[in-house]
Amino acid sequence: MKHRRDISAGVIVFHRVDGACRFLLLRSSQTKRPLWEFPKGAVDLGETLFDAALRELREETGLRPEDVEIVRGFERREAYRFTAGEESARTAIRKQVTYYLARSDRTEITLSPVEATRFTWLPLDEALRKVRYKARRQILLEAAAAAGCSAPDPGS
Repeated sequence: MKHRRDISAGVIVFHRVDGACRFLLLRSSQTKRPLWEFPKGAVDLGETLFDAALRELREETGLRPEDVEIVRGFERREAYRFTAGEESARTAIRKQVTYYLARSDRTEITLSPVEATRFTWLPLDEALRKVRYKARRQILLEAAAAAGCSAPDPGS
């Protein structure tokens, strides 16, 4: 089996409605099972993590750098492993994703059909239920705290 390391970057985007935060999730079209994710993608050669995150945000959602306000000081990393390919051509991939946080007043999204099939803006408690992986949910909780969004009720 081949082995590969991937470096990606993304942006957790939120907006406020009547003081409450809603977070942007995309339903990936690149995974076998339905998976709700934050906009993210590979870092190109010579590109910084931050520049890659903003480029991926624009490519996947249509949100441009001028459409978002970056929350300074928020940068979180997630690392995970998965395999790709068929039988004899399988590749074990170690992936590291760096996430930034941004607020946007613009909520109109233009999806890249190559990247995602749907999008949604959800309150924190619903977003936490949609995000599958524990580490990613923890990053979302930290993003909500950095954004000044209230944590969900523990009983919900």
